[in-house]
Amino acid sequence: LVDVLKEYLVNLLNLTMLKFLNLTLILLVISKAGATTMAGVPPVSNLRAAQAAEAKVTAEPYDYIICGGGCAGCVLAERLTADGTKRVLVLEAGRPDYNTLFIRIPAGILRLFRSVYDWQYESRGEKGCNGRNVFLQRGKVIGGSSCTNVCLHHRGSAQDYNDWGVPGWTAADVLPFFKNAQGDRTGRSTDFHGKDGPWIMDDVRYQNPLSKTFLKVGIAAGLGSNDDFNDWSKPQNGVGRFQVSESNGERCSAATAFLKPSKGRKNLSVRTGTMCRRINFDQTKTAVGVKYDIMGDDTCKPFHAALKPGGEVLVTSGSIASPQLLMCSGIGPQGHLEEHSIETISDLPGVGCNLQDHPAAVVSFRTPKKGVSVTSKLRLFGKTNPFPVLQWLLMKTGLLTSTGCDHGAFVRTSASTDGQADLQIRFLAALALGPDGMTTFTQFRNKKNHEDGYSFQSVAVRAKSKGTVRLASSNSHVKPIVDTGYLTDPADLATLRQGIKLGRQLSQRPEWGEYLGEEVYPGANVKTDDEIDEYIRNSLHTANALTGTCKMGVGGDCVVGPDLKVFGVNNVRVCDSSIFPSIPGGQTATPTVMVADRAAALILNPQVTVETYTEPVQVDNTVEQPATASA
Repeated sequence: LVDVLKEYLVNLLNLTMLKFLNLTLILLVISKAGATTMAGVPPVSNLRAAQAAEAKVTAEPYDYIICGGGCAGCVLAERLTADGTKRVLVLEAGRPDYNTLFIRIPAGILRLFRSVYDWQYESRGEKGCNGRNVFLQRGKVIGGSSCTNVCLHHRGSAQDYNDWGVPGWTAADVLPFFKNAQGDRTGRSTDFHGKDGPWIMDDVRYQNPLSKTFLKVGIAAGLGSNDDFNDWSKPQNGVGRFQVSESNGERCSAATAFLKPSKGRKNLSVRTGTMCRRINFDQTKTAVGVKYDIMGDDTCKPFHAALKPGGEVLVTSGSIASPQLLMCSGIGPQGHLEEHSIETISDLPGVGCNLQDHPAAVVSFRTPKKGVSVTSKLRLFGKTNPFPVLQWLLMKTGLLTSTGCDHGAFVRTSASTDGQADLQIRFLAALALGPDGMTTFTQFRNKKNHEDGYSFQSVAVRAKSKGTVRLASSNSHVKPIVDTGYLTDPADLATLRQGIKLGRQLSQRPEWGEYLGEEVYPGANVKTDDEIDEYIRNSLHTANALTGTCKMGVGGDCVVGPDLKVFGVNNVRVCDSSIFPSIPGGQTATPTVMVADRAAALILNPQVTVETYTEPVQVDNTVEQPATASA
């Protein structure tokens, strides 16, 4: 028995060391690749073979061509190929390696922003932010931003969808699609959660002591508690743990949930590193295919993927690239298209308008307790701490299963205008590295040691401000001009101001005990409302929830109807977050999955009207709500 035990321990040690060395090697390779290719796309290593492969792909027509292999594109690829009768082509400009360790490990997000997996957009000269350019992270990999986000699994509220005012898209209409896609691993109510879908929802397998204390602080402060922010039978308000899109301690992206199980299907072709240049139309304004080329091919050799008769182009490139592709194809504001010598196919002024996001600001504190923050636990003698890595490799538990902001609250401040929570607090068990909250994510890898602390990221979760996406060129390889319009609606500034004040109030609660610390950002010198507002303007950053630029509805400012078909042309739909009429009050990956799932149902069952006739979701307004936070 002793000999058997010894052999088992030796084998376990060898396996552990092998996995650790393998991880180290992979991380080294990825980090070096990121350093050499971050500024652009590397040249194609074998151009002749790459062009031959695309020529083979385009030799036969398709039933559906999906432009964008992000979150929505992966869902559609799986749903539309499931019965084996439809040929589907997915064209994705980003990378193919969605299964790399930095993406699989939730805490690997610290290495993803401003990397080869990020489009690294920036808005230009935001007037509401004192002329600053604001960094906008978007996933540049199959699976899109579901591979690079913070994994939070939120839907918003029932009222969010009822307020859309679009037939067939009320809360009662969309709830079955939320449930159909979802695989709940937490045992929550089946009235609002699905159990058998591939889009996994779970609790994070780690809680930092600071995060646990935050929950006690929030409840003691009167914010109330909430154990399920996706339960539409009660208000969204309260503090609690945010559920995440993770499976067994790994990120659950749209690529792993939907695309991976379907990649072996003979009727599905997925082409990464391919840039859609324009949708091709015939004289009747009917889509007949897509023109694209290979990323990194300086010859820009065009390829033309053709549709079968009655086939459709499905645009799923996200709220920046979807309107860009439409405009490059001649669909958009005619005057703007003419500026770029683009022939107008359909004059739609709403294309590229209605851009919405979740703007955020940070209040951060240094704690005297050493070694408690997640940033401290990730470092050992100024290097990456191997023990959390081993814990994740062997058991898929520990702090690497957390993206850092999976505890928080939804709060209705005095700035709310519709009775809903206008503020989301995302608590981080770490001292911010700068007042711009994105700095911590982008600069963590460059610092050897970190002070201990905790932060409150205030997010205007139902922001009212709207911006635009406009072409910089008729060439889709050239990034468009993004103006988010941050803080153009005064209500958003009021919400963030209240969030800063509330964070300060929470930080001084006695329940912090030994963790009670001193303010670092904004700093004790920032006191008046005017000073707080100026701090917000100078440090505002995105919470990465861009939506709305191909608005769905029936008004003159809309781009697609309730069936997601683009007005003025035939056989083109937009099926991603860009169709949201207004941004939901929560992170937007899960609503995007719902939209794509709903789109697939509409496409596969064209005889079924977009409207459904179900009983409305009933919200129990008798449930006592926490008092409005006046800060």
